[in-house]
Amino acid sequence: MRRAKTMVAGGAAALMAFSGVLAVAPAAGAQEGDVGARHYSCGSSRPPNRDTQGSDGVWPRAIRDMVAESGSAYSCGDLGLILHYDRLDYYCHTQGNDGQWWTYVSAFDWGIAGWVPNKSLKEPGSLAGC
Repeated sequence: MRRAKTMVAGGAAALMAFSGVLAVAPAAGAQEGDVGARHYSCGSSRPPNRDTQGSDGVWPRAIRDMVAESGSAYSCGDLGLILHYDRLDYYCHTQGNDGQWWTYVSAFDWGIAGWVPNKSLKEPGSLAGC
């Protein structure tokens, strides 16, 4: 068995040397829901509400007007406008395919919910990963 593993490893190294292509195995431990491992595509369903900010009755407020997106990317469709004074319920955060950190929020005052970039929220946005 050890000899077979050595031959496979040696063959992969030879393939890389002759083809110039490097094959990379997926990172161990990356599971669905890990921060950075899950981008919410446009039109995806609402993520779980894992953040407890506001459970004491003091809800975060938007610090500027922002557009809620249907996924964790600027290229997703707009769901509506959240105004700078709206009370927000943070659900969770993730890293989008664009490298930005995004938080899913629900605005109590207008009933609008969607993804907004963390840079539009009071830092750090949601404390809980999706």
